[in-house]
Amino acid sequence: MPSRKVQSYCGSKIFGVPKYVFWVLLGVAIIVIVVPVAVMFGRKKHIQKSSVLVPLYVYPDPGAWDPLYDAIEKNPTLDFTVVMNPESGPGNDSLPDSNYTSQIPRLTTYPNVVTVGYVSTNYSNRDISAVLQDIRTYAGWSGGNVTIKSLGMRGIFFDETPADYTAASGRFYGTVAAMVRSQPGFGDDPLIIHNPGVIPDPRYLSSCNQTVVFEGAYDTYQKYKMQKNITTFLSQNSKICTRDNLATIVHSMPSSVSAKGQMSLVKDLRGISRNVFVTGLSVDYYSSFWNGWEGFVQDVAAQK
Repeated sequence: MPSRKVQSYCGSKIFGVPKYVFWVLLGVAIIVIVVPVAVMFGRKKHIQKSSVLVPLYVYPDPGAWDPLYDAIEKNPTLDFTVVMNPESGPGNDSLPDSNYTSQIPRLTTYPNVVTVGYVSTNYSNRDISAVLQDIRTYAGWSGGNVTIKSLGMRGIFFDETPADYTAASGRFYGTVAAMVRSQPGFGDDPLIIHNPGVIPDPRYLSSCNQTVVFEGAYDTYQKYKMQKNITTFLSQNSKICTRDNLATIVHSMPSSVSAKGQMSLVKDLRGISRNVFVTGLSVDYYSSFWNGWEGFVQDVAAQK
């Protein structure tokens, strides 16, 4: 029987390349091209969570808080941090007046609302015993009164905190922060906000959860390139601070700013801070809701 030469698999060629080499190269090419594309399209875009910061220095006359209620109800997935300020603080009585005690419970029933009490500190120059008493008063709103439900605050907004660090002021804010954290009336992990209104010395960050790194006019924000400055601050302190630890407040936004311009501003603020507030009012910024309030809230809610 004559012998027959058998052509081996390895000896076959495609385009001059051995078959086994060709198929290996083709498989590698598919992996290199297809896998990154699948990952790119399969990965969900990370959306930075944002909140509306509301300095609610509006007395709760009938209907006065309706714009806030409407915004909260229309945007159930958007968080609101509401600063309560009955009398430049909690006042001298154990509870606020009846208008507050009738309206605060409505606010606190919304799952997307966190209420915090306003406390002035006068850059650590206020008598610390008075500051501690204000903290205790707010903490007392949540307990010991069986006739009024849901008055409880979930933290404290410390106004007029310093930007420049001293050992004495560091001790001051460490002490008041410890008081907030020790009060069961604020619940677990209470929210502590500092408001220096400017970028502070990072040594203050351990005494709070959030810091208002800008509170000022629209023109000032633009003139001093605050977005860039705050971004630099975040970069320099990335081990102890993220944009979730920051808040921004911009007032006096000119009426000449277009809707697109306002949206751009809000997008910039969301990129550098978790809590955001913008108003077109140039006086008494926090004592009423401006006519662009609803549009501002919608811009924050967009989160794109």
